[in-house]
Amino acid sequence: MPDRNSKSRLGQSQLPETGEFDFLEGEWDAVCRFPRPDGSWGEGPGTLKATKILDGYASMEFFEGPYQGEIIKGLGLRAFNPKSRCWEHTWTDTSSPGGFLVWRGRFKGGRIDLFGEWDDDSGQRILSRLTWSHITGRSAHWESHRSLDGGKTWTKHWVIDFTRKGAKR
Repeated sequence: MPDRNSKSRLGQSQLPETGEFDFLEGEWDAVCRFPRPDGSWGEGPGTLKATKILDGYASMEFFEGPYQGEIIKGLGLRAFNPKSRCWEHTWTDTSSPGGFLVWRGRFKGGRIDLFGEWDDDSGQRILSRLTWSHITGRSAHWESHRSLDGGKTWTKHWVIDFTRKGAKR
């Protein structure tokens, strides 16, 4: 068993990129917007709690809020991969439990776009883009877009504005 006071191998050579998601650590209130079947947009409150894990090399988040008209609970894990120099983000939630979706991306110009792809239940190929932007110490903006035509066109299907708990809007 390792000595609790010894430094981990990870902690000895931490890269600066591992701190890029530090802004998310803590508790957040969320305003979630989602498209309804009739084309209008619904809105509802949510929460997010994020914490750094594994000596700061990874981040874990717990989300609860509305998505497509239902309240979901979700778990996200993200880590910086030093070999690819990309962030890798995984997600699972109560709307489709049992599987993990994966996105990869890099911070550039104060924002990050993470890209993933998978097949839905009917076999349709889905490309997905998650974007964090407008990041400050007390707020952040997140959007999810999907493409069904190989990335030629993108449809926004979820928008969340986060405000750090205790911060004024």
